[in-house]
Amino acid sequence: MTPWSFYSLHEPYQLTLEDYYNGRIIMEPLVIYDCDRPVNNCGAYIITTAERAKTMKQPPVYILNHCQTAGGHRSSMFTLEEEEQKGDSLARKMWEGSGLKPEDVDIFNPYDGYLTFTQFNLEAFKWHGVGRGEAHDLYASGIEVEGPHPFNSSGGNNGTGRTRNAAYFDCIEQLRGQAGPRQVTTRCEIAIATYHDGTMFGKNPN
Repeated sequence: MTPWSFYSLHEPYQLTLEDYYNGRIIMEPLVIYDCDRPVNNCGAYIITTAERAKTMKQPPVYILNHCQTAGGHRSSMFTLEEEEQKGDSLARKMWEGSGLKPEDVDIFNPYDGYLTFTQFNLEAFKWHGVGRGEAHDLYASGIEVEGPHPFNSSGGNNGTGRTRNAAYFDCIEQLRGQAGPRQVTTRCEIAIATYHDGTMFGKNPN
């Protein structure tokens, strides 16, 4: 539902479970549909003071916190333990820096260059009460934009291509009410986008 995304422009049809199960294996258990597509893309943001933002053409969205994870992994590939520790560290910094809690966040756009990554972020941030090992339970309970758990409403890197900015754009558009057919219809006041860094956005209170 993102009009400039890879699938909207080049493969505008709904993938079926059969398509997925029969997808070409890239590295077992990953199939082609678990991997994002390299594309050319650029994005731009205007960042200014809260006072100046009030006079801009577009309604402002406020950056409540931004943080990054540190390195420290033992090789070129993360172990499961390292991946979980990295996510936990990012989440902890986000909550400490913003003063908010997981239940305060409405829009969550975690990085999903490979679809295995989303579970680590979801469980680290404990969004909508998800604990370690419970990500798939949330998926089964309804993650579409109509709720109750509008997860990765941007379509993610997996749907838009390896843009690495779709999550940030979506958070901003969701909070402005400009997301079109993918507009979240539940509460929409606080949003988080993550990659190896994280940014928390807040809606204009006016």
